[in-house]
Amino acid sequence: MTTEDIENLLEKFYNAQTTTAEEVALKHYFQSEDVSEALQADKQLFVQLYADAPEEPQGLEARIARNIDGWNMVEKHSNRRARTVSLRWMAGMAASVAVLLTLGTYLNNRESTARPIATDVETYDNPKDAAGETERALTKFSIAINKGLDKINNTETTD
Repeated sequence: MTTEDIENLLEKFYNAQTTTAEEVALKHYFQSEDVSEALQADKQLFVQLYADAPEEPQGLEARIARNIDGWNMVEKHSNRRARTVSLRWMAGMAASVAVLLTLGTYLNNRESTARPIATDVETYDNPKDAAGETERALTKFSIAINKGLDKINNTETTD
């Protein structure tokens, strides 16, 4: 092959347009001793690119298999733990609902068996006494409201 053919193949190689046969031809050319001075940098690239791969370290496959087995055990353990946590959560929620239903049923039945509250019972026989007691209660309520409003107004004016 001429240097011009090699340069054309190199251009195709750098543009990722070469076929496997062309790459093999480039590999064989750069492994030979008669490479021109202009292509010495390319020769170094091809020597490094197609250098024999280093040997596989001893026991690599066994170590990888052990690691994979260990990862599988971790995954199984985490799945089992997640399932246990979700079952505990669901059991807790079911127990809470059962307690609420029981409490609601108990309180509902207890109120229905309790003595009915008389709503039409008169507490005063004399209407004047009733009006006086109502006036006293409303006055007490009015005083408490006025104290609260005074405190609100005082804090607004001081700010």
